[in-house]
Amino acid sequence: MKRRLFALALALLLAVSLPVSALAGEWFIDDGDIIISATENGQTVSQGTTTEADDAPVIKQRDSSNSTDKVIKVIAEKDATANVTLDGVNIDTSKNGMTGRDQAALRTEGDGDVNIELDGDNYLKSSFASRAAGLNKGNSGTLTINDEDNNGELEAVGGHDGAGIGGGQNSSASDITITGGTITARGGSTGSAAGIGGGSWGSGNNIAISGGDVTAIGSVYASGIGGELDGSNITISNGKVTAIGGDQGGAGIGGGFWYSGSDITISGGDVEATGGDLGAGIGGGNRGHGSNIEISGGKVTAKGGMSGAGIGGGCRGTGSSITISGDAQVKAQGGTEYNEYNEGAGAGIGNGGKQGKNEAGKKFPVDGAEVEPDTSGLTENGRLEYYAPGADMENDAPEKVIENKPETGAQPGASAPVYSVTDEDGNAVSYTAAREGGVLTIRVDAAYARLTLTADEAQALTAQSVEKVVFITTGATSAFRPADLTAYAAEAPFVLTHDGETVTFTAGETDLASLLLQA
Repeated sequence: MKRRLFALALALLLAVSLPVSALAGEWFIDDGDIIISATENGQTVSQGTTTEADDAPVIKQRDSSNSTDKVIKVIAEKDATANVTLDGVNIDTSKNGMTGRDQAALRTEGDGDVNIELDGDNYLKSSFASRAAGLNKGNSGTLTINDEDNNGELEAVGGHDGAGIGGGQNSSASDITITGGTITARGGSTGSAAGIGGGSWGSGNNIAISGGDVTAIGSVYASGIGGELDGSNITISNGKVTAIGGDQGGAGIGGGFWYSGSDITISGGDVEATGGDLGAGIGGGNRGHGSNIEISGGKVTAKGGMSGAGIGGGCRGTGSSITISGDAQVKAQGGTEYNEYNEGAGAGIGNGGKQGKNEAGKKFPVDGAEVEPDTSGLTENGRLEYYAPGADMENDAPEKVIENKPETGAQPGASAPVYSVTDEDGNAVSYTAAREGGVLTIRVDAAYARLTLTADEAQALTAQSVEKVVFITTGATSAFRPADLTAYAAEAPFVLTHDGETVTFTAGETDLASLLLQA
């Protein structure tokens, strides 16, 4: 106490001869709970019986190797911004189990904004009984996490039904911004909550990441970034981001069980999004849809959990309004069949797998339909790769590759196909595709290649105003109209084969050579 009074007196004395500046002091969480209050008139810090003006407090811990159950509360009134730096704190209100303190490790409140600067290694874990997030966002303004000196880390773990960073039980969270730092956010190990976003029965909205190394892991039913309910207006523009959905239906980025992910924008950074079982990598959770997803830059890997799409819907969900453009480098992989429930594999981009029933009522898995994304805005540096469910994305070749490297005279913009191109052993081969008007040209640098599509895929091409498909290999050129295939729907798949100069076109046992056109 005497030490703090002396420090304050010294600061006032210096203020007589020095320009006016914001006060900043060190506070030790070991000494008791800390409350930071910001108003239009300034900011104060309270601990025990002491309250001091401090516009830039730094909260430390003398011995961070041992956790404390003392907590931090940050209150920002309307039109005010609260500022605080965490420098090596280790707060765990659950350390004594059910007898631990029923509080969030760090809680924000009020109608204003809160800025948290990270220095050193920091750990925030809320108790089971608190039902709170590790870093519990309760202020209605923006919560911003910064690391201006590139030396800060934060691990935040929710209590029961609490997000790592965001909402607690039955609480949504919005307006969360991360600009830097090494951050790991985990939903509580019991209950259901996002890594970053909503707690149980809560959504996650208006979440922006523009820097740092961020890992977000959802607990059961919830997304990595998003919520247990919907996840929307999620923006990633830079940094390294790893998002992992919770088991039983959470998307990596997007919605939780039965809920959707929408308005997701990625314009830069290195992003890896993996759905939990039945959830999409980016998009919907189990039974949820994925829509208005735009990837215009950065390196993005999206892997669906079992029966979930890489980008699009979770199990039994749909994908729509998906755009891949610019210099984006995208890898998409649907999840494998969920055999336990007879759910089909998820699409790379499109729908999650679903169930079918035969005439006897027996269930069987049905793979999710591929949905053609808009790739018309891909630059020559952009690339979209599709991988088969279960493939090793590091070592296996992609099933499909979409690049915008058009041939002379072609208009920029290669459309993502809904077909496969394989060799004589059935292995995927690389190819390029370019679209000019209603003509889609597919080129393979090999003498042997096989183009395969189903009736539904032919319909999808027709719906996208593809009037003619031209298939070119080193030995032959052929063409057909997707609309001409509708009469043979029962005999799909359609197989167009080039073997040197020999061309065959079949549907089951039916010879379709009469449908081939002059290229």
